Amino acid sequence: MRKNILMLALSVLVAGSAVAPAVAQGPEMQRQEVRVKKYKDDRKRKSPEERAKLRAERMTKELDLNKSQARKVEALYLKEAKERESKRGDFRKGDRKSAESREAMRNEMMAAHQRHNEELKDILNKKQYAKYEEMQAQKREQMKARHHEKGGKGKRGYHERDRSQS
Repeated sequence: MRKNILMLALSVLVAGSAVAPAVAQGPEMQRQEVRVKKYKDDRKRKSPEERAKLRAERMTKELDLNKSQARKVEALYLKEAKERESKRGDFRKGDRKSAESREAMRNEMMAAHQRHNEELKDILNKKQYAKYEEMQAQKREQMKARHHEKGGKGKRGYHERDRSQS
């Protein structure tokens, strides 16, 4: 009888310790994980055409573009998305570990971004482009704030300070 009670108490303790982490985490965290996973899945499924269309629609709404501008912006975003996808594919096939290849990829992406902005400047009028630059500045500030919330580390612990020191 004593052995049965001892075994029952031990099994209750083991079962309780197995359930405790899930209960301590709470349903909020689980919902958040599902939300993040769902968001990532949605982003992965979109083709360059879909991403270009969504970006162009957002720009049309935020900058009040006319139909001609909207078509040009969508074509520009489509071209940019396809370029970016092919560059990423090349980068994945190549030597990703060397600092030189990563730096070369970064420089290519920055040059492509600069070309994109120049083409966008030709499409938009001055007022629209000024608002676009303001939106981009706000996005950069939000990214910096998120970066600092995470403790100042990126995916691999790469800091801006490290770049300036080297």
